[in-house]
Amino acid sequence: MLSPLFARRSLLAAFGLSLTCALPLQAQSDHPGLRIATSFTIGSMNPWEDGFWMQEFGQAELLMQFRDDGQHHPWLLESLTNTDPLTWVLTLRDGLSFQNGKAVDAAAVVAAITAALDHSSSAQGAVPDDASFSVTGPLEITLTTTAPWPEVPGVLADEAVFLILDADAVAAVDEDWPALVGAGIYTGPYEVTALTDQAMTATAYDGYWQGTPALPALTVSFVADPNARILAVQNDEADIALYPPLAARPAVDATPGVHFNIGALGTGGFIGFMNVKTGVMADVDVRRAVLHAVDYREIADDVFRGGLGQATSFYAANLPFALENYSTDPEEAAMMLDAAGWEAGPDGMRSKDGARLEVTLAIYPQQPDLVPLSTAVQAQLARAGIAVNVVSFDGINDALLAPDTQWDIAMVSSGTAGYGKVQTFLDAYLLPGARRNYGGYDNAEINATVQALATEADPEARLAMLHRIQTILWDEDPYAFAFNIHKGRVIVNDRYACYQPGYALYHISWQTAPCE
Repeated sequence: MLSPLFARRSLLAAFGLSLTCALPLQAQSDHPGLRIATSFTIGSMNPWEDGFWMQEFGQAELLMQFRDDGQHHPWLLESLTNTDPLTWVLTLRDGLSFQNGKAVDAAAVVAAITAALDHSSSAQGAVPDDASFSVTGPLEITLTTTAPWPEVPGVLADEAVFLILDADAVAAVDEDWPALVGAGIYTGPYEVTALTDQAMTATAYDGYWQGTPALPALTVSFVADPNARILAVQNDEADIALYPPLAARPAVDATPGVHFNIGALGTGGFIGFMNVKTGVMADVDVRRAVLHAVDYREIADDVFRGGLGQATSFYAANLPFALENYSTDPEEAAMMLDAAGWEAGPDGMRSKDGARLEVTLAIYPQQPDLVPLSTAVQAQLARAGIAVNVVSFDGINDALLAPDTQWDIAMVSSGTAGYGKVQTFLDAYLLPGARRNYGGYDNAEINATVQALATEADPEARLAMLHRIQTILWDEDPYAFAFNIHKGRVIVNDRYACYQPGYALYHISWQTAPCE
């Protein structure tokens, strides 16, 4: 991880040699299109395990798209209509085709959906067993269920569920996945023409339905080292570096020719979970005091210099169901600790019956931004008289669920509303016995509300339920809360200085191009 004071000279000295062996990139003079460096490797052309990458870089598309206005928009669909609580009608755009020239009609889309449900564990886990997709017109699909399924738009916008692909072409290769390179199985503006363990190359699809793609080609290089990705942009071996550490921002800002661009509020953040089973956090007044002692503005603006968004709610403020009820109030925190019997000593630290008020804050090394975050929260809680011991666990999920692990508050990066869907997080993290209910939380009203929300189709009723959940989590029975809201971030060169990080992992569109 780069130090906040990491200088350009030390950056070059430390990583100049590693670039030549780490980056399968072309020099500016002979590259025909966009060059991206990402931290992840696209392992294969297997659409059921690695296909989700394809919508991120312009190869594949989805039926719906979730955008930074907090709304779902038709993508390959012309419209999506909930005609009654148990029925959705999906109408495709006219004139769509796969990159191999085959028409994309209702039958082709139902074939893609059926194939995903047969082969993709992500699709199987996202779709009710009783859901039925039927062709009811040349461009019309009817979805029926036996119970209301209100999160259909979000499921159709989720890259891990239904990529629209040529199911016949996929079946024809009989799991010989390299044979899908150049097979044109997707609908996006750029067709995969090469895939190695170092990079993916894609070229423009001339028959793309929205128009001529802005770039002739693009290359996505797989570079695990974040500093190597940064240097690739600085040395003109890449145009865009994805997933840079926030600690690199001061050095990048001081370096001519490179830019650290911050995107819109995302759909998650570093979420705090409190251990309500044992220890001091079992006291609801202590939990309330912690919420009011955390300075959410300071975290976003001072600690991370705007690289993370301020949490004003459990959800990002741009989401229509966010209830902006967060506040930092040291006086309120003090009153709550007084009410709980924790008395302030001469040094300002609190104790009761001779025991100091001390909590263990759990973080994990895979998220380097948790180091400055936990340090800041440690200082903020100390101002309220709460001593904090920060402990790092490698394998945070297993550690928090292990009965012998001692922790009081945990910081975990999580999406609370991925692709505009809230049910996944609520089911997995808040319900008793759920696979990631780390702290043993069990609130009867939240349990009932979360379960009812899954089949509540009325928008006003859903909004009221979500506001009620947020009120309980803040005011009445705190457990999970947001320290911040994540934002997308990239490092770019002058040529792409206008590029903004993709929302919901949508990095490349048909209009992505160098700045004018």
